[in-house]
Parts: sequence; structure tokens; C-alpha cells
Amino acid sequence: MRILFLGTSAATSFPLAFCKCRVCEKARINKGKDIRKRSSVIINDALLIDFGPDVVTSSNMYNIDLTNIRYILQTHGHSDHFDAGHLITRLKEYAAQNVNPVCLAASKETVKSLDKRMKAEDPNVDLFDQDWQRRLNIDIKFMCSGDHLKMGDYSVTAIESLHDIFENSLIYIISHNNKSILYGTDLLKISEKAWEILKTFRLDLVILDHTYGKGFNNGGHLDASQVTDIISKMKIENIIHEKSVVYATHISHEGNDTHDVMEKIAAKNGYHIAYDGLEIEI
Repeated sequence: MRILFLGTSAATSFPLAFCKCRVCEKARINKGKDIRKRSSVIINDALLIDFGPDVVTSSNMYNIDLTNIRYILQTHGHSDHFDAGHLITRLKEYAAQNVNPVCLAASKETVKSLDKRMKAEDPNVDLFDQDWQRRLNIDIKFMCSGDHLKMGDYSVTAIESLHDIFENSLIYIISHNNKSILYGTDLLKISEKAWEILKTFRLDLVILDHTYGKGFNNGGHLDASQVTDIISKMKIENIIHEKSVVYATHISHEGNDTHDVMEKIAAKNGYHIAYDGLEIEI
């Protein structure tokens, strides 16, 4: 599998628009890996995880043709992870031509959130209506934690993230050609139920939420210490092996630093820091 990071920031982007803290100011000077767009990844140019507000811009920057997407996994419906203004352009009313079919999977509660955002673009949209799915050329699949779904050659397993219990937000394991990855962003913690699911896998790539730095946590997400603890437990439980790779994403300025500084610290703790445009093949 080929995984491309289209974005690696938390909801606020990086640097923050109006912030003049040391890290944001350095990011403006350094540019490069310190400029982060909202988090999303694409696998094999065909499976997109989170159709966020920066996906179209990122795809053009990294030579990704979004018309080739066949599958979308939506972790939840927050504005940094889903942009209705992009999805609605699949309608013929936007003069869209030859739109390929897409299968979108999410929790039912997340789809309700997506539907609400779509209605802000067009109050008549109803993602639960088969006619509207036909008009958008989208097949929507509902998933709950523990569910398995076949999406073409990909096998998807949903796991609760507890990030937004009202949306039943999910993280996902994607398996393809005897390789498995965990995309685990917007993750409050790994629950006992989630650990039981994870123990049934041997993961080759793990991507984890790293919104906050060590000793800094405003809630809703993981911090650096929690990432280190999760990696340690994954090793103990044989969820990851000696060749597994772990990357952190969804990075805010809160307690974190510039990319190079974070990478040096992360490497000592058995993981790496992702950056926009990073491509990994497993």
C-alpha cells in the first residue's frame, strides 16, 4: 500500500492564523515541513480518509487525481475533516461531468453530521435518501465499532475513537495485500473494547493523533506521552512487530514544536512525525 499524507495539522492548521507564539513564528520562517494543512491521507490514490477542507488543494500540490477516488472513510463530521462544499460538487447542478461512483463509509451518527453540513449548501440534500445518493453517485455504508466492510480489494475494520461520542466517531484499520494500517486520528483514547479489536491484528503501519505535546492536553485528543504509552502497549500485545512503523499526525502548536525538533524527540520514543506530502509504502 502507498500512503500519502495530504495534511497533518489539527483543526486550526499550522501555524495558527493569528498566533505569534514561538512555534508558530518559527513555522512561518521555516516553511516546508512546518506548514501543515488539515489532516487527511489517501491510499493507493483510490481510498481517501476524511474529505476535509484542504483535500482539493493538497491533491493538486501532490499530483493526486481525485477523480480516481473510489472509497472514502470518514472518521467523523467535524469541519476540519469534512467539507460539504467539495462533496456537493458531484451534483450535475455544478456542471460535473463523468463523475465516478464512490463508496463512503462512516457511522450513522457521523452521516447525520455530514447531512447537516450538506444542507447548509443545499437545504434539499438528504444523504439518507436513495435518490440523493444516486444523484451524488455515492453508496453510503454505515459502520459501528467492530464492524468489517469490504471496499473493493480493501478490508476495513471500524474502531471507536471516543473523540465525539455523539457522532460515534471512528478510527479505521485498512488491510490490503496482506498489509494492515491503523489510521487513528482524533482519538481520545484507546478503550478496552478497542484494544480487543486491535489485538486481532498485526499492524505494519500505525498513524496516531498527536494534537498535543508532552504535558499539554486540552482534551479530545492524544498528547505525546499517550502516544508513547500506546506504542509500548502495542509492542507488548504483539499488535506491532519489529518492522512496523509508527507516525504521528494531527499536530497543533499546543505543547508541540517545529518538525525537526519533534522528530528528534519522537525517534527516541519509537515513532516519527508525519508531514504534508510524506509518502510511505508498505
